[in-house]
Amino acid sequence: MLWLALYFPQLPLEAFTASSYIAQTQIPQVVLEQNRVHLANNTAISAGIVPGCSLATAHSIAPSLQHFRRDSDKEYAALKHLAESLYAFSSLVSLETPDSIVLEIQGSSKLFTQTALLTQTSSLCENMGYTCITAMAQTATAAITCARSQSQHLHKAPLSCCGLEHQNIKTQVIEQLANMGLHTLGALIKLPRDEIAQRFGNELTVYLDKLEGKRQEPRKAIQLSQTFERKLHLLQPIKNKQQLLDGPMLRLSLELQQWLIAHQLGCQALTWRFIEYAAAASSLRVRFTQSRQQHQEFLSISRLQLEQATLPSEVLSIELKLTLSAPWLSQAKDLFASSTSNNNQRIEELIDALTARLGPQACQQIHSGSRHTPEHAWQFNTRLQSNNRKAATETTITDAPSRPLWLLPKPHPIKASALQLLQGPERIQSEWWLQSEARDYYIARHSNGAMCWVYQCYSAASEQHSDVFFLHGYFA
Repeated sequence: MLWLALYFPQLPLEAFTASSYIAQTQIPQVVLEQNRVHLANNTAISAGIVPGCSLATAHSIAPSLQHFRRDSDKEYAALKHLAESLYAFSSLVSLETPDSIVLEIQGSSKLFTQTALLTQTSSLCENMGYTCITAMAQTATAAITCARSQSQHLHKAPLSCCGLEHQNIKTQVIEQLANMGLHTLGALIKLPRDEIAQRFGNELTVYLDKLEGKRQEPRKAIQLSQTFERKLHLLQPIKNKQQLLDGPMLRLSLELQQWLIAHQLGCQALTWRFIEYAAAASSLRVRFTQSRQQHQEFLSISRLQLEQATLPSEVLSIELKLTLSAPWLSQAKDLFASSTSNNNQRIEELIDALTARLGPQACQQIHSGSRHTPEHAWQFNTRLQSNNRKAATETTITDAPSRPLWLLPKPHPIKASALQLLQGPERIQSEWWLQSEARDYYIARHSNGAMCWVYQCYSAASEQHSDVFFLHGYFA
């Protein structure tokens, strides 16, 4: 088996900052643990703040310092969201708390090359706001160790950076190894295992056996959530719509994209919610003619609606909820280049854009009804359907008699002398149980050259037509 590990060295800090968009990226930031600096960003380190110093010392060095109290629950939630996003690359994704994720990628080699996996997984995590270090190895423990130690060769990995404290190995054991002059894994692996167990305990030998694949290491795969609903709390209020699009909305859209890919679903409708405080919020509902799965498509339509939406003066939180989804059907492509599928896609994109900019009433589609009378046999509907859904009904429509595209709101009389009957009659009678009159429809040409749909009323009792023709519609 082949494993890919992703290590997030800045997770305690990025669990707070990655989900927010901060206009001033040069703010010094630190995470506190037991009232001491546990982790600092590059700006804080450049100013002279080092891990272990007190908060008062850090503030004296950088008065504009932004600090957070370490939150293990928040780190775990961020790690789980990242794992769900990475599920698109492997069917076995496992958490290695507190700061790593491991994927089994032997089965993914048919879809991705090793280079592509390394590039795409790290790029996804970085786009979501997390610093990521990747490594591959034949065992999960070896991959995690290489990632944490940032070493390409396992034997050269320094013991102080391997994360032994997360493998149930006591800190005093690591200190004893250093006092003995053992600083790398290679030097430790060469020692006899029985003597290691007697001196340092079984935990260290179990760890070494896992590294070399001598001990079974079953991994518990994550369970994907069945619904998508994410909420981000911003560190600083946002007043600009473009900042919303470039920051938190982009990151939420990326999470939705990966969730849809993992579940093999497409998004048909989603809802944004922009919150200032508990009582002040505005919602933005976005619909798509055809199921979408890429975050760029979510943002392009959301951008058009956001331009006309009224938002709170200061946005403090953002929610994204998937409200309607459908099974994802990948579209087949022609062997030879064809513009038909591209044209259909462009039309659907145009419909979505017009609906987002002008409102749901701007684009409507004609749907057939169950009524037999022509003026009641169809109606407009703002919920549009894609060409794939209409394909099943096209055969029945083409076999039916010709109908005009344009029906008048109400038929009106027309002189028979102005008509030249070309085809018909086609008798239509609705509500026959009320003994209503039947209509004999004709396709006719008007004296002005227009193609018309006209009818005469027919009485079954007298078996005669009326002398008056009625104009009901025009052919395009």
